[in-house]
Amino acid sequence: MATSHDPAGRGAGQRWSLADTRHHGNIGLGRRHGGARAPGGEPPSPGARPTRRRLLGALGLGAGLGAATFGATVGIQRLLPSSADDALDLLSIFGTPGSFGRLARSSTIETVDVPGFGFGPGQSAFMATVASDGTVFIGTTPFSDDQMFPTAASMEAGIFHPDTRRFTQLMIPSSAGHFFVSNPDPTVRGVGGADVADVIVVPDPVMGERVVLVSVMPYHGWDTKVHGEFPSIGQLRRDRAGDWRYEPSLSWTAAQLAALAPPTVAASAFPTIGPTSPLSGRGPASVARLPRSGHLVIAQYFGAGGRGTKSGALLVVDLEGRTRAWWQYPPTSPLGISTVVNPREVVTDPTSEPDDERFVLISDCFSGNKVAEPFPVQEFSYSASSGQITPKSAAVRAAQDKSRMESACFDMAGNLYVARTNAHGLRADAMAVYVKAGRERSLVTAAPATADWPDYFGIECRPDYLLQETGRGGLVRSLTMDPVSGAILLTGLDGTLQVVQPAGAGHEMTFRTSAIDTGLSQLRGPSTRYIGVRRAAVDAQRRILWLPVNQLVLDSISWPYPPFKLDQWLIRVDLDRLLDR
Repeated sequence: MATSHDPAGRGAGQRWSLADTRHHGNIGLGRRHGGARAPGGEPPSPGARPTRRRLLGALGLGAGLGAATFGATVGIQRLLPSSADDALDLLSIFGTPGSFGRLARSSTIETVDVPGFGFGPGQSAFMATVASDGTVFIGTTPFSDDQMFPTAASMEAGIFHPDTRRFTQLMIPSSAGHFFVSNPDPTVRGVGGADVADVIVVPDPVMGERVVLVSVMPYHGWDTKVHGEFPSIGQLRRDRAGDWRYEPSLSWTAAQLAALAPPTVAASAFPTIGPTSPLSGRGPASVARLPRSGHLVIAQYFGAGGRGTKSGALLVVDLEGRTRAWWQYPPTSPLGISTVVNPREVVTDPTSEPDDERFVLISDCFSGNKVAEPFPVQEFSYSASSGQITPKSAAVRAAQDKSRMESACFDMAGNLYVARTNAHGLRADAMAVYVKAGRERSLVTAAPATADWPDYFGIECRPDYLLQETGRGGLVRSLTMDPVSGAILLTGLDGTLQVVQPAGAGHEMTFRTSAIDTGLSQLRGPSTRYIGVRRAAVDAQRRILWLPVNQLVLDSISWPYPPFKLDQWLIRVDLDRLLDR
């Protein structure tokens, strides 16, 4: 049975206090967290910084995050159907034959063998997106869950064709045409390559659609004169036969992006990090399409090395790679404590007006001693005609209770939903909703970006709604919206898929919530591995939610280690059946 949430705590306000800095939430650049080195430099010692995965190990949770930490169904309203036939229509999971563990004996989740499903050695599934023809694209991240600690020597994306149940491992070459490039340092044990940190589908004027991908770390110390570089921004297009191909002419290294940028911007947006390193793209970690101009807003995670700032930046480019706007995150020192801000996720507002295209940013934050701070959300505006990015709100938190703003999405009315993580960094906290009334959300009206907003970094801006029913299961790794029904879909680290179905508008909204267990605990392998989810893709036309499931080793094996393969999966959820429950 689902539950309904009535409005509570309406109205928004702000008060200033700095959250406690004792925080264990860092799990590396898989969530793009800090202790970061400049691209091309030497990585920090894996033991030099606290991480969430080390916390899990210290707590004895190596047997599997969902199973050991929360139990597969603790606090979850189980909505798996009683009949096996009904269940098989709701949930299916695709993967290589023999990879499904106890799920192969499940009567509630269908397992589908796909020979060749998965990625090359050292690559695991990451963010997903879907094209209008139903093709699913999946990015990749290292087994370390941290792009600064590579576990592969390639750059690749996964392409899954549901109609034919065929998986294609798309290899992306370096600018010198090499598919495998590793760091020459023998102690690194043959790893290098590049990640695909984010992937989206955008309109294409000729072929209908193209796919844009970004890479946080496209370079790991090799000789670029011999081996070239992997792209910081890459694109895929269909060929005349309808197959998806990598398009080198629409893909760019940091140096190529710098050549297309205004000289006044290029040196800061794409700086030189070291004497022998190529130009840096400053860690493109997330990309989103701005709905009016069609330009791409990108979160640059890293600072500019020796150029004086440790915080990241925001970049807007067009589909030809030309820089349209750039904005450096300013110095922030709340209560006199210097804070490094690493932009991690950008999400655009579909109700944006021309020359006022809104998007929100969620950033990882660290104090001067590299202790993780609770993460804020912040709203921005982009003007294509003036080429300006402008903060519209301060960087805010929903509450000063050490919880974090984890991930965000908009609905079709412009209401903003922000998934939160509790103070311990392992469980979901109540989701915040900032309602759009007229032209603005309460995020902006209650906490506007006044001239001195960096001095009030991390203030509290109470949401219009705080959905207590969503504070269950693992921290949210996937937050998406179904544009047909308006349902908000959250999936946690433990495999809990939560559904929030809004009704009404403004300050008269109600929210019906429910949840199912996607069965991740039954995929758990040896205690040296971790299984979790990443951002799902909604196929609104076919009424499907595609949820990538990855398998990692994290810190159970001392990094570095030679590349090897691990099984990865893809869950199919029937949205109509899910929403009818």
